[in-house]
Amino acid sequence: MKKLSILIMLGGIAFAGCNKQLDDQPQSSTSQATYWASATDATNAVNSCYTRLGDVDNRIFISCATDDSYSWSDWPSDVRQVGNGSGTVSTGTYNNFWSNLYRMIATCNDVTDNIDRVKMDDDLKARLKGEARFLRAFAYQQLIGLYGDVVFRDHTPAVAEFAIPRTPRATVAKWIVDELDAIAPALPISYGSSDRGRITRGAALALKARTLLYEGNYADAATAAKAVMDLGYYKIDGNYVSLFNGNNKESLELILTAGYVKTTKPNSLATWVGGPSMGGWSQVVPLQSLVDAYECTDGKTIDQSTVYDAAHPFNNRDPRLKMVVITPGDVLNGVTIDVTNKSGLDALSKNNASFTGYYYRKYLPTDIDGNWDSNSYNDMVLMRYPEVLLIYAEAKIELNQIDQSVYDAINQVRQRPGVGMPAVTAATAATQDAMREVVRRERHVEFPMEDIRLFDIRRWKIADKVMNGVAYGILNNYDASRADYGKHVVIETRSFATRDYLWPVPQSEISANSAVLPNNTGW
Repeated sequence: MKKLSILIMLGGIAFAGCNKQLDDQPQSSTSQATYWASATDATNAVNSCYTRLGDVDNRIFISCATDDSYSWSDWPSDVRQVGNGSGTVSTGTYNNFWSNLYRMIATCNDVTDNIDRVKMDDDLKARLKGEARFLRAFAYQQLIGLYGDVVFRDHTPAVAEFAIPRTPRATVAKWIVDELDAIAPALPISYGSSDRGRITRGAALALKARTLLYEGNYADAATAAKAVMDLGYYKIDGNYVSLFNGNNKESLELILTAGYVKTTKPNSLATWVGGPSMGGWSQVVPLQSLVDAYECTDGKTIDQSTVYDAAHPFNNRDPRLKMVVITPGDVLNGVTIDVTNKSGLDALSKNNASFTGYYYRKYLPTDIDGNWDSNSYNDMVLMRYPEVLLIYAEAKIELNQIDQSVYDAINQVRQRPGVGMPAVTAATAATQDAMREVVRRERHVEFPMEDIRLFDIRRWKIADKVMNGVAYGILNNYDASRADYGKHVVIETRSFATRDYLWPVPQSEISANSAVLPNNTGW
């Protein structure tokens, strides 16, 4: 078994004889009394915990709440309001993530509450409990990163427990780490083909490392990341694009993904990410700020490099730029995508065309027919081995323990086959500040649309710098009929206030549970 992804199809198995609810209401006594009878029941119940992990119609849009991406529509996600600072406690994005993650938690709580009633093999039971506990911990890690203090429940609540106040973020974070420590030994490093897609020990250790890094516990984060590295199982893949287009689902770089299957369990990635030539609606598109983040081939930023040519801005750049972003004239799935062709489908102002003039290559499946929600089955990537390496590097940098292992971790990522960017060395980045800048840029250009940038700009306290002001698209140096000829396309003016460092508890939750108040500061 090579793939460590979470196959959404596993969660599609219905509970026989059980009216399974995915909210935080307990099941009826009748269904609870009759359901938990066999190892098959337990396995199917755990399978159900995986169903909300992908959440494509919300998760793929989260990049638009950062300086990487833009979404022009408020359907199916109104994340545009989050990105430009106009969101309120009633904005759907805040509610959608809160609701989905708590429904995942409720399903996992149902498992941990009841699985011990089943007479079954002890090792299998421990593993299944570990899977459910991991998915619950993953949901809580997302919640505290987005909302701060959250409502905490590690069991199905009684009626008297429905209205409870929020638990401090630090308390929940410690619980997450303790959970992952407890379950990791019971989880295998890999599986046989019959159990393809289940949670592994590496996933538990990697989530622990992420949680510790995000909470500023750098010493323990470095140790946890090193534990993943020392498994000796994961490897940097030589084909970056294939990790996202559906052609390389078995890669040993992938630690945690939400998986999809053609026809059986498709998703709408091609619709949201693809442009008109791909049958898509261009609802998640790159901004100029992401394009500008990529270094030149000499390892220097565009404002410092001697090989950067403003007249040909996509030449001599980090190869990952064109692996992530479709630039004018690039070919995707045999089709030339060229915003400068004013008569083409993908040009500015065309129906469903990108507002920014850029399109994502990342996450565009190689096998699509443009039909709505019918033929995308590439997986949502939630954790990859490069994140572990960069967690290790960042944690060591913040501790000012910069040794060769830190350079090696960063260079594994930036020198993957097919990328081959110049190595970072003590000569090119001699100080802690210089290394901090290196690792932060590396995280920026390595992980677009992988949920990471939103958390990074907020924990680094730079969101007020990168999210305020005008968001730009491509330089219009080809269409003189437009008023912005000779200038970068203006997309929108954004604002980011102190309040935006945490999302608000959504109005729907406040209406159901007033004990969650006061809301986060500024909301």
